Amino acid sequence: MRMPITVTLAFFLLAACSSPQVSVGRPPAPLTGTDWRLFELHDLPTIGGPNQTPATMRIDGDKLTGFTGCNRVSGPVTASDDKVHFGPLAMTRMACLDTNLGRQESGLVKALNAAKRQRIIGDTLTLLDDAGSLARFVVTTPR
Repeated sequence: MRMPITVTLAFFLLAACSSPQVSVGRPPAPLTGTDWRLFELHDLPTIGGPNQTPATMRIDGDKLTGFTGCNRVSGPVTASDDKVHFGPLAMTRMACLDTNLGRQESGLVKALNAAKRQRIIGDTLTLLDDAGSLARFVVTTPR
């Protein structure tokens, strides 16, 4: 009976360590012109790609460029106030040998396509649909 409790506790501690800290009292990072690193997808921690390269994205004006952990992604972005819309998205088609990474890539693309709103608190960007959080990103460089 002790083993499941220990494993559960270890999982929560690991998840807490991998989540970025929210900066209190600082203005939110800008959506555009900021490099974002994916750290949570559908409420689950993410994994890195080859050489542990994380999934990232950057929005410059009305254009998204990014890396899913396996492939490059790009496409138009429309954003105003808290509304956001991505797509249609284009993606390279490199073979993704890690099955978990392939699932993460598919989930990220689905999250980008489903996103309706965005919320930035401190250095954390959350993409949302009507049901809630789809993906969470953190600024990759200190401000």
